Amino acid sequence: MTYIRFQSSEISPYTGRKYGVFVAVWHLVRDKRVTEDEETEYWRQREWFEENLPIPPFYAEGNPQRAVTWFKREALTDEMKTRLTFYLSLGSRYGIMFEEETADSFTEIIYEDPYQIAVI
Repeated sequence: MTYIRFQSSEISPYTGRKYGVFVAVWHLVRDKRVTEDEETEYWRQREWFEENLPIPPFYAEGNPQRAVTWFKREALTDEMKTRLTFYLSLGSRYGIMFEEETADSFTEIIYEDPYQIAVI
């Protein structure tokens, strides 16, 4: 299985890893760096992901193990890929350079669902 992570170049002081696409773009919205229309579209896209991509339970606990999530490349639907393009494009407009990292295995997976894994 191949795993994929879309990440920015900025390191999270909490996990010690690069911010993933969802958190990096959230920071733009949180910090009011996007236009009103972009923010409206952000919430629309986020709602879709929250309805269609399971939220790992450790996030409700504040992510105490400091895990990061990776998509299962083979499980990414065309719809997910299209909607991820919104996040990547929005971040890019505001100077966030995303990279696509891939991996084939991890030593410690703490969560798995049909679309993603979380590792520490």
